[in-house]
Formats: sequence, structure tokens, C-alpha cells
Amino acid sequence: MKFVLPEQVEYIISRLEKCGYRADIVGGSVRDLLLGKTPYDYDITTSATPDQTKAVFSDLRTIDTGIKHGTVSVILDGETYEITTYRVDGEYKDSRHPEEVFFTQRIEEDLARRDFTVNAIAYSPSHGITDPFGGRQDIADKVIRAVGDPYLRFDEDALRILRGVRFSATLGFEIEQSTSDAIRDKRHLLTNVSAERVYVELKKMLSGDYAYDVVYKYSDIITLIVPPLTKIVLPDRTRFEKADLYPRLLSLFALSHDDPSSAFDTACQSLRTERHIRKFGKEVLSCIGKYDMQSDISLTHALRELSVHWAITLVKLEVLLGADESAVERIVDINNNGACYGIDQLDINGNDIVSLGMTGRAVGEMLNQLLCAVIDRKCKNSRNALLAYAQRIINKTTEG
Repeated sequence: MKFVLPEQVEYIISRLEKCGYRADIVGGSVRDLLLGKTPYDYDITTSATPDQTKAVFSDLRTIDTGIKHGTVSVILDGETYEITTYRVDGEYKDSRHPEEVFFTQRIEEDLARRDFTVNAIAYSPSHGITDPFGGRQDIADKVIRAVGDPYLRFDEDALRILRGVRFSATLGFEIEQSTSDAIRDKRHLLTNVSAERVYVELKKMLSGDYAYDVVYKYSDIITLIVPPLTKIVLPDRTRFEKADLYPRLLSLFALSHDDPSSAFDTACQSLRTERHIRKFGKEVLSCIGKYDMQSDISLTHALRELSVHWAITLVKLEVLLGADESAVERIVDINNNGACYGIDQLDINGNDIVSLGMTGRAVGEMLNQLLCAVIDRKCKNSRNALLAYAQRIINKTTEG
């Protein structure tokens, strides 16, 4: 079997081989090629030690990316390519990282330390496919199977538990029974995985085309890594499968917790998410049911109160939870057609309000009232109409 590799990848492999070393692409790139997909990137593994690799590419810029673990990066045509020496891992004491690694000349020993058979395959134009653990057959059978003893694999690195579930969600492969049993029996080891890595895997898992069945089957894994959730309630399958990442994520809180906004806040603290995700996710969840999904005016108010991205996310979440699907197209059209939903879109500014005799916070409050009036179609968004409307508010307040 022959694969067409990017010119730069073939060049790196060829150059190492001309210097007497073996080199292959390995892992996800080989798996993707066997699945007929274009790999996102290419990991290259070689019998050359890091020093030997740097010597081979002495005319190019190299970076000691992970020199302790045998990885050197080569910069070629402005792109970075990681080259890692065949290695055998030493003892794992923290269920995440080996205490030390030992370089080897045998690619089979390097493949033996990998997580799943579908990732323990190597390929080079001169050596073809190297597959000592039956990964090609497991790809054909759509099976996720640990390399060797799954209990040992997860004892070594607990992150592999989440990777296995994630691969099932993204590839649509069934997790082989003994591997699945080990995932459940060893799930307590996930406490050894950093919150940031857990969050990355959770997002990848929920983004998968086959996430619905995986979340249902491995809900005990989800509740373990997202502590506020003690149960998982899933929405309609068809709606879930149409949705993208954040509506899917937020729906778990909306359906599985009595106080979804607070639960999401706690989860974000636990998972150490980006601050803006925590802030706007809480807002979206607190706004469930607040806006009429059939009303353009109400949807425009959603754009006023939330950022465009999160207002649309809210509508997508409402659709996922059962609202009419046309609401998504409606709010997108409102935004694209230039609807006024921000103070900066008004045909007047703060100086105009000051000219009416208002100062301080009252200026901002007046601008917000005028924006609401425009959205509610009580006033046109023109300077004269807005000034007249503002004057009427001032007069009414004075009379009161």
C-alpha cells in the first residue's frame, strides 16, 4: 500500500534514510490515511537519536521541543515538523508521565508503548506499513482496542481513558469490551490528569459526530470529570447531532441540573476554562426561556444583551432543547441585515444627550432607553427622531 505524503514529509524521511536511519510517520496520521482522510499533521518517528537528527538537519533550524523524550522539531519551508526517536518508556509513577525514557532502534518497541492499536501503526514509502498489533484490522472493524493490557495502559497514563472515549465519539468506533471495562475500572485515575487537559478532551469528545451514543454510554465518565453533574440527561438525538459544540455542552447543564448556570460556573472553575467561556456560558444558561424565539423584536433584544456569538449560541441551545429550528436562521438574518442592537449603532451619541442637559450616568441610561425604543419599534433610528424621543422622556420625568 502506497500513500502520497506531503513533499516536506517525504523529504524529511528520505533525508534521514540517506544518512542510514529509518524514519516513518506514525499514529493519527497513518490512521487517517487508512480511513481515507487527509491528516491534520504528521508525526515522524526515527531510529536516529535527537543529536543525530539535529546533525542530519544541521543546515536547517531545529528546536529541542522535548529533547528529554527524544523530540526535535525541524523548521522546513516555514512549517514545524516534530521528529521523535524510537523509545521505550520507563516506570510511570503519577499515572501521566514516565520517569524516564530509553531510546531504541526497533520501531516495534516504540509502537508497543502507544495507547490504542489504531494509533500504533507506522508508515514510510520504503518500508510500507508497520502494524505489529493489528491496528489496520481494528480500523476496518471500527474498534478501539488498547495496545496490550488495557489496565496497564491506563495505569501508565490516565489521559488515555479520555482519549479512548474521544476516539469513539469522533471516529464512530466501538470500544472493545476489555478496554471498555478497564476505562470504567480505572476512571478514578482521571484525578491525576490536569484540568486543562480534561477540558480539551471533553470539547473534542462533544464535538464528535458520534458523541450522542458515547455520552450516553459513558455518562459515568462525564459526571466524574464534570463534578457538578451527578447525572446526564440528553436532549433529542437528532437535534443534538445537528448542534455544534457549545450548545451540546450547555445542554448537559440545562437538562441535568436544577441550577444550570451555577453548575456551569462550578464546572468552569474545576476545569479551569477560559474566563470568557465561564462568563458567557453562565449568561446563556441564565437566559433560557427569557426570549420569545418566534419574535424578531425579542431576538434583537437578545443580541443587545449578549454578544452576537453568544446570542446565537443561546438560540441554538433553545432549538436543541425543543424550540422551532427557524429561530436560528431568524437571529442570523437579523444580525446580517443590519438591525440596530448596540448603542454605537444609534444615530446619536453621548454628546447629543449632553446637549439636552443630561450628565453622568444618566447619559448612558438615556442611550439605553433609546436603543430599546428603536428595537421595540417605538422610535426610528434617526437623529431627529431620537432627540425628540429623548426630550419626551426628559419632559415626562420632569413633570413627574
